[in-house]
Amino acid sequence: QEQKTNKTESKMKGIILIGPPGSGKDTQIAELAKVYDIAIISGGDIVREIAKKDSKIHAILDSGDLIDDEIVLSEIDKKLDNIPENKTLVFDGVPRTMHQAEHLNEILSHHNRLIDAVIYIELDEGAIIDRLSRRRVCSICGANILNGQRKCLICGGRPIQREDDFPAAIMRRVQTFLERTLPLVNYYQNKGILAEIDGDQQISDVAKDIKEKLRYVQNR
Repeated sequence: QEQKTNKTESKMKGIILIGPPGSGKDTQIAELAKVYDIAIISGGDIVREIAKKDSKIHAILDSGDLIDDEIVLSEIDKKLDNIPENKTLVFDGVPRTMHQAEHLNEILSHHNRLIDAVIYIELDEGAIIDRLSRRRVCSICGANILNGQRKCLICGGRPIQREDDFPAAIMRRVQTFLERTLPLVNYYQNKGILAEIDGDQQISDVAKDIKEKLRYVQNR
């Protein structure tokens, strides 16, 4: 009952999750969905859908690099046309560059939206490499599969390792994050909407910290 009430009374319009590869953003978004009536805009999902239709984009994605900002921003603009205004937007893996962040502000303004809070999940390089090297996803639907599970609990697909989770691609992804995405931390910190969370904790503890930060934002 409490979760239903929280969803109904939520005043949050937009939340951005920033974190290096392997920081558990997807897992934490699932936790947020228990509290807020959310609409998820995933940069990763957007580029993977585009990559299915474009071999050049597919090659860029597999290498661990980023695709052109304008492609991602255009898809976000289209998605916002179909999301009810009462839903809290949760951005996962976007923005990833300063250019994306600045243009996302313009897109949100056009749709009468704003960002209330930016959650930065911190994780050191060693933990990132360890997590991603062990991560497995479903061969059919792409959902994360826990260690020890022999098949996807959603669709029954077999566990595989994503091409961008091999060691060389992981290192490129981490370097890309440090060079292009980490500057966003200072950008949103200067706007007074950034909350830093220790990502090297149990999932439940990370979720608890995030929810506490968001409650503080709502009650300001």
